[in-house]
Amino acid sequence: MAKVNFYLKNPTSKEDTLIYLYFSYDNKRFKYSTSENVSPRYWNEAVQRVKKSFIGSSEINSQLDRIEGGIKKVYRDAKTLGKNLSKEYLKENLDIALERTSKSSMGLFDHFNEFLEVQKPFKTLRTLQKYSTLQNHLLQFQRKYKHEVSFEKMDSQFYERFTSFCIDELDLVNNSIAKYIKTLKSFLQWATERGYNTNLSFKKFKAKERDADIIYLTENELFKLYDLDLSDNLPLEAVRDVFCFGCFTGLRFSDIKKIKQENIKAGEINIVSEKTTEKIRVPLNQYSEAILKKYNYSLPVISNQKTNEHLKILGKQGEIIEPIIMTRFQGVEEIQVTKPKYEFIGTHTARRTFVTLSLEKGMRPEVVMSITGHKEYNTFKKYIKLTSKDPPAGLLV
Repeated sequence: MAKVNFYLKNPTSKEDTLIYLYFSYDNKRFKYSTSENVSPRYWNEAVQRVKKSFIGSSEINSQLDRIEGGIKKVYRDAKTLGKNLSKEYLKENLDIALERTSKSSMGLFDHFNEFLEVQKPFKTLRTLQKYSTLQNHLLQFQRKYKHEVSFEKMDSQFYERFTSFCIDELDLVNNSIAKYIKTLKSFLQWATERGYNTNLSFKKFKAKERDADIIYLTENELFKLYDLDLSDNLPLEAVRDVFCFGCFTGLRFSDIKKIKQENIKAGEINIVSEKTTEKIRVPLNQYSEAILKKYNYSLPVISNQKTNEHLKILGKQGEIIEPIIMTRFQGVEEIQVTKPKYEFIGTHTARRTFVTLSLEKGMRPEVVMSITGHKEYNTFKKYIKLTSKDPPAGLLV
């Protein structure tokens, strides 16, 4: 007996996620993307439809009804005609029933889902999450303003309305918006190269980021953390050690968790960066080497979110309490937030600490770049400006 079900691609997601059709027939199962997205909190698992409390539920549910009716008709007709019910046959004929018979009839979000699938083998989880978040922002924009997001409408008017939406509705700052615009342009370029898009107005979209305030630890603050007695709180001690290891090496946390003893040769870490897939060589100093030995060359890295929570506790215990003013921009509005320095410490602070202290100590920028794996010299201009003073004697690394 044939049976139709609809399930969410990621039912535990906090963002919108894709709805899939699952069609069970003749001891087989056929999976089909509906191209509809919804947040799990608005999904009624019992009836497998979007809750009425969600704006736009009737449109999505109508489409799910249409897809369900379509697959049932395809199945009945195939049985009547004695057709071989392969998954390929079902997809082809359901596409025809839903008028998805060619790539040109697919919408922008259909191609965005294809873009995500194609990128999976080549991009890090973090990058894929950024793509997915942009997709969710576009869907929210479309639902909020009833403004269809399509390739044809990717013009200057769309750009202005979408950036305003990011500021007014999503409360994003300019740098975050610029990153999403860059991601959108990457997708549109990909779609253009494959013939899905012919509108080149997106090339004029501006995505300029301002230099963000750099939060790093001074050498004194770093060693206050390093020397903290945390023997009564081993989980906190482990977070401190991993963070300090990042300060001493400049490695990203995604790379730190991959380190094994086989990566250590002649006093250096030899590893392929997860983000860039480039080989990097990082010299060990006495402190980073001691941390590695302490954990038998397998560092206890926990989630980024939990690490950041613990780092703020560590910073407070280490009395890293200097008032810091963080400046950001939303449109033309300047936003200043003043907090104790420990409130701004996160996993990214370790890498910034390594770069800043290394330059302060007199290490040449090109040497620092070779250690950290940075490719663009422009990235370092902000650090060089920050450290433009006479270097003290001695090196951190």
